[in-house]
Formats: sequence, structure tokens, C-alpha cells
Amino acid sequence: MRKVIVMTAILALTACGQESNDKIQPAKVASESTTVQVPVAHWALEITQGQRATITDTTGRLIEHGFNNFISERDGVKHFLIGPYATEAQALEAQEQIKLKPKLEGIETNVVELPAAK
Repeated sequence: MRKVIVMTAILALTACGQESNDKIQPAKVASESTTVQVPVAHWALEITQGQRATITDTTGRLIEHGFNNFISERDGVKHFLIGPYATEAQALEAQEQIKLKPKLEGIETNVVELPAAK
């Protein structure tokens, strides 16, 4: 009986050592890579002109409902944008979500492509 217990313990310890070495090798390989590709956001929703609410009121309502917004200046003109989004499909989905929320009624948007970063 003792021999069986000792053999089982030896096998268990051997197997444990094997697994830990297998886990260490992939970790070393993963730490060697230095290139990381981050998705770039190229799309946003532009709030159209003619809004009756102030920017602070609109910003507060958007933040309340989980929509990030920012002001971008292009060619000397300030644009009030929601986003940014990685794909046009994500921007269109956010535009639909805004239309469905009663407290965001009156906020009209257009999907716009953001200029590439220089």
C-alpha cells in the first residue's frame, strides 16, 4: 500500500512540474513581441446644427446615457461629435440607439468619417 501511495505522489509531483514548465515557455514567447495593433477610430456622429438645447445640456444628457462626446475643430469650424467608433456600422448602431431613447429626443446626428491622424 505504501508503495502505491509513494508512486502516486511521485507521478503527481512529476506531472505538476511538467505543467508549470509548459506554462512558463509560452509566457516567455509572448513577452518578446513588442508590436501591438490598436484599432483606430475613424467614425463619429456629428450633431446637426439647429439644436435648441445648449451644448452643456446636450452633453449632460448624452453622458447620462453612456455616449462619449467631444468637440473637434476642422478648418476653423467647431463640430460637436459623439464617439469615436472603429467602424461605420458601430456609428450607425449608436445613431439608432440615440433615436430610441426618449430623453435624447431632438438630438439629430449624421454619421461622419473622421480625418486620418497626421
